[in-house]
Amino acid sequence: MNPSVSLRPFDATLLPQLARWFTQPHVAPWFPERAANLEWATQPPPGGAQAAICAGERAVGWMRWQRVPREVLDALGFDDIPTNSVDADILLGDAASVGHEVGPTALRLLIDRLRDDGDVPMIGLTTNVRNVRAHRAFEKAGFRIDRQYDPNGFGLCHLMLLDLR
Repeated sequence: MNPSVSLRPFDATLLPQLARWFTQPHVAPWFPERAANLEWATQPPPGGAQAAICAGERAVGWMRWQRVPREVLDALGFDDIPTNSVDADILLGDAASVGHEVGPTALRLLIDRLRDDGDVPMIGLTTNVRNVRAHRAFEKAGFRIDRQYDPNGFGLCHLMLLDLR
């Protein structure tokens, strides 16, 4: 694990930086709904949480997570995903941070946080099947591809899961 990586509270001062990150060539294809993501970051939904991913003292990415309501899981056909499971999203906006274990380390920090919660049985990540770099990073953190699906017209995606039980 990269010891210089940390998760810090995300605050409004980071919103302009997050907006820039969404336009970066290595991020933009995977986060097509920039306005909706910025709205989420501005006012997370009940039960939603987020953090700045920092390398040293510098913010280099963003992570958000939330428990997925049972009715949403069932509507997606994920009746095998346990109640209280968490969906997470991650991006490294600073291109220089990609490929240096920052993403997998940040995910491991989230995993530890959720494992300490004691009430989260599983964490899921959804990523486009073409986002091979993300798949490798998620696998380094312990996630495995569970299935493919098309979430609300975003194209074919992998659901990657990590069981915390």
